[in-house]
Amino acid sequence: MESFYLVLTQLEFFTIMVLLGIIGIKIRALSENSLSDLSKLIMRLILPVMIFHKSINGATRTDMIFCFKEVILSAIFMYGVLFFTGFVIKRMFSLSGNYGRVFHASTMFGNVGFIGIPLILGILPERGMLYMALFTIIDQVLLWSIGFYLTLPEEKLSYSSLTANIKNILNPAMLGIFLAILFILMEWKLPAILNKALGAVGDMTTPLSLIYIGGTFCFCNVRRFLTKIEYYAIVVIKMIAIPMLVSSILRLLHVQQEIITFITMIAGMPSMAAIAMFARTNESDEDCAVGAIMITTILCLVTLPLLAYFTSY
Repeated sequence: MESFYLVLTQLEFFTIMVLLGIIGIKIRALSENSLSDLSKLIMRLILPVMIFHKSINGATRTDMIFCFKEVILSAIFMYGVLFFTGFVIKRMFSLSGNYGRVFHASTMFGNVGFIGIPLILGILPERGMLYMALFTIIDQVLLWSIGFYLTLPEEKLSYSSLTANIKNILNPAMLGIFLAILFILMEWKLPAILNKALGAVGDMTTPLSLIYIGGTFCFCNVRRFLTKIEYYAIVVIKMIAIPMLVSSILRLLHVQQEIITFITMIAGMPSMAAIAMFARTNESDEDCAVGAIMITTILCLVTLPLLAYFTSY
């Protein structure tokens, strides 16, 4: 039950930060252009710094060796289930073309960076960031291969391949992860003043990410997406049923309880904001991704506490 109340507390905090983002737009302290710049700042600097800092200060080499195999294999299993789930839901609602492809990607990938990391740090403060660093290796490889490929419009598929964007895996977040793993394995420590400075930068990740999410809500036509029943299928199947299924199977396989809690919560994340960015870049169906992000992010305030209650038992 402890994790249930921790998640409730975190989501109350999240709601306040999201509301501040909305207020920021209403009082014109933020604009659509500044939100775009804020997203780049978070993804390219603040988030990588936070991943690096939290990992090296929250885990030892023994911890990493002890959990490496279980986290990696559990992440691969989770994404295998989610890929199949996206395919099944797409077929259930007869979604085709670019809309169906982007919908598949929105079902498979969750908002780990903006919502997952702050939430995991709240419920697993000691080793949660270590699990996240290992998990993100699999997450980024699949996002920049399968995720990016699914957001390509059909007219571009003839001259693109699934592995064409592997080079994009070498991004700031992955650099932060690999540096953190190196520091943990070598048992290196940062000078105190540098460690404190990086910690201060990393601590900005959660509020800025949630303010960004709140701001983006102001530029979405909520009514336009409310009637699309396939989005609610993502909520019920991907964000509730599949995490519970994955959790039950991992229990049968005697995976560590902390890792089960971690994977269960990550599997239940709302749709990833990066899918909308990919769709925009590739000139595919961006609106499909925006609708999925909008509906799933709002309803995760209900589904994530349910998952936390489930994992408590």
